[in-house]
Amino acid sequence: MKIVTLLLAVTVLALPALAQEKKMAAKPAKGASVEAAVKGLEDGWEAAIMKHDTKPIDEVVASDFAGVGHDGKLLGKAGLLQEQVKSNHDTYTLATLSHVIVRAYGPNVAVAIGDAREKGTGKDGKAFDRTYRFTDTWVERNGKWKCVAEQVTQVSGK
Repeated sequence: MKIVTLLLAVTVLALPALAQEKKMAAKPAKGASVEAAVKGLEDGWEAAIMKHDTKPIDEVVASDFAGVGHDGKLLGKAGLLQEQVKSNHDTYTLATLSHVIVRAYGPNVAVAIGDAREKGTGKDGKAFDRTYRFTDTWVERNGKWKCVAEQVTQVSGK
């Protein structure tokens, strides 16, 4: 009987603490700002690809970046800039992101996944319409968000 009474007392006393924990977890204040910041950086990155502008990409990609390109190649920062901008001679009519989901894992780590659709004309004069699915890992360093890792897979188009 004493054990049942003790278990009942512990359960009753623990309920308010459990309810409080759920209330605190539901507060998205910091996570929402992280998500908005990373989403904005992702949008800027895609716009820079369309314009063949290395500066915005160079600013958000970490010096110790490690990535896997759509063709399976391992890329550091220099390789990423070369592939996405410097040796990219495509002419774009569209470069846009969709289905982007950003998850914050603490105040300075976030993961973004989404789709990038790109349309235009290749250096060979042929039209293209491609969609890539990406996963980017972001870390805030010295007050600035940097992409430290990326994996890209082409899911449609040529």
